Amino acid sequence: MSVLWIVLVVAFISFALAAAVRSELAAAGNSFDSERALFMAKSAAEVLFQQLQNPETFSEIPVREDDGVYVFKFDSGETRVRLDSDDGRIDLNAASDKVLASIFDSLGLDERSRNELVDCILDWRDSDDVPHLYGAEVDDYGQVFLTRGRRLPYNAPFSNMEELLLVKHMTPEIYFGHIEFDSGTGGYRKIPGLREIGTVSTGSFIVDVNAASIGVLAALPGMHRDVAASIVAERKQKRFGDAKDLTDRIAALSNSEALQYLTTEAALPTAVVSTATIQPSGTSRTARLHFSRGVQRKFLSFAPLAYRDIQVMNFDRWEY
Repeated sequence: MSVLWIVLVVAFISFALAAAVRSELAAAGNSFDSERALFMAKSAAEVLFQQLQNPETFSEIPVREDDGVYVFKFDSGETRVRLDSDDGRIDLNAASDKVLASIFDSLGLDERSRNELVDCILDWRDSDDVPHLYGAEVDDYGQVFLTRGRRLPYNAPFSNMEELLLVKHMTPEIYFGHIEFDSGTGGYRKIPGLREIGTVSTGSFIVDVNAASIGVLAALPGMHRDVAASIVAERKQKRFGDAKDLTDRIAALSNSEALQYLTTEAALPTAVVSTATIQPSGTSRTARLHFSRGVQRKFLSFAPLAYRDIQVMNFDRWEY
């Protein structure tokens, strides 16, 4: 009997060790696929960006275009790349306190947290040291000096999205988003972060209705999520031509407060969005390459003086 018990214990330990090894191998495989997907996404984005700068650079690369989406095939999966504009996001430098509050409501924050973040963002942007009711000025940040050589807050518009992580009461969970359990469906769902909704580069309080995601649209004052979903579904059939076309096809917007924050005028692309998927695991990663547009004067001759202005695109930053 003792021998049988020993055999049973050894078998149990063996099964437990085997399960642990399988879990470790699966985790290692997922991590490897995730890194590989990010590498693929960045590579494809860089290729498309180089082609934007010089269409002849990679003329031999086999790329399939599918309704504005460029598909790159790899041995281990595929990458889908598209051009995008920050006009499909809400500019946090131009957003009013009402719009900021609506954004944080859409992210599921409680009233207190929402009010604190709204007022702290307003205090960061304004030029004075007088705090709003729930805000924070220089005395609330302590002796903190960072890149601009000044104490926090900077009392100036945000120069990049990452500066929002320095705002008092901002957390990585709010900024980057998080995963939570949905008791209704019994599964997990991704809660978007502020960085997926906001930008600091457009200088406008309106967003492009033909480019904005459901999350961005649902973050606007007076916009219900089901209406946002209807907008996205409708524009897949045909882009909205003007404000009348928008209200004719989305009747719920006719008397909606959200209408004042929407435009159908598309801006020139300022980003390359690349999503790579690894097979057979299905692991996916997205990389967003931001670039700026400018004008450069090219001299053709000096006697007589002749020149022409050409458009140039310069790399700005990566966003993952």
